[in-house]
Amino acid sequence: MDDLFKMRVLTAAVNEMQNPALRVFNRVFRGREHLEPSDRLAFDVISGNETLLGTISVAAPASVTEKTGRRTITMTAPRLAHKRLIHTAELNALRAYGVPAQVEMMKTRIAREQLDMRNMIDRTLEYWACSALKGIIYDADLSTQLVDYHVAGSHKPTLTGTDLWTDAESDPIGRIRTWKRLIEDDAGASITGWTAFLGSSVMDALLTHDSVREVLRYDRGSQMAETGRIQRLAEVELSEYNGSFLDSGGVRRRFIDEDAFLLIGHCQDLVDVPFAPVVDDEAPGGVGNLTADGGGALYFSKSWQEKDPSGRWIKVEARPLPVLQRPGAVVYAKAV
Repeated sequence: MDDLFKMRVLTAAVNEMQNPALRVFNRVFRGREHLEPSDRLAFDVISGNETLLGTISVAAPASVTEKTGRRTITMTAPRLAHKRLIHTAELNALRAYGVPAQVEMMKTRIAREQLDMRNMIDRTLEYWACSALKGIIYDADLSTQLVDYHVAGSHKPTLTGTDLWTDAESDPIGRIRTWKRLIEDDAGASITGWTAFLGSSVMDALLTHDSVREVLRYDRGSQMAETGRIQRLAEVELSEYNGSFLDSGGVRRRFIDEDAFLLIGHCQDLVDVPFAPVVDDEAPGGVGNLTADGGGALYFSKSWQEKDPSGRWIKVEARPLPVLQRPGAVVYAKAV
């Protein structure tokens, strides 16, 4: 039974848990996680270089080009950590079932607590991922700024009047194409694909807009009739996102505002996810134990005994930061 409480076992277990609710993080940031050597994170916000290179003779020296425009941000990695006490008194009744049953029921209890604790960290990570793509990450109070990625005002438009997609005279497809050109001009890298996350009010407006319905009338299978949603428009993969969380006052808030349209141009170095090692004597080699490829595990977990009142603490911790490296590759618009 002691193996249940080993740091290696707990850390491996919490990292193997899957969370499909991380829709934005999984779609945009997943696969970019990497361990940093300390809790001081330094990352670049890139503007790129878009000039052409002229030809020279074989005898001429190489041309001197301007360096890629970069703004380096240095900050202390944020820390997400919480712990819970499983009282021995809660498990007292398990003894009547014998040691084998007690071990299995303890496994179930630990797994349930770890999953809920991991979900709280993941919910925060998803909020940070969405906030990064909007330009600024805020803390749980929704007002304390953690990092500003300096997204230009032209990439955060608010539509008004007849431009609103709820207005019959508006042109949503034309507007999306305009924003695509803006991203292609400002990203500083070649765009390889398009994704948009949008709130329910924006999807409602698109579903009922005459100009959009006219275009989709010729779409094979009528995506509106089959799914009640529009899956692609103007070469952009659309995803209505109604994921939410409760703020400190108990008010439900959406990761993507109901009136918002988040357009993402996928490109090289779009995002990054550095994470710092936990400060813990029992975590050699970074967060948890080193993985087979020499990297660290994103999530760390351990357990220890409490003498009075008798029980056992379970802890889960992570220190990641979703980074938007190319702020010119996103547009976050209020469309309705």
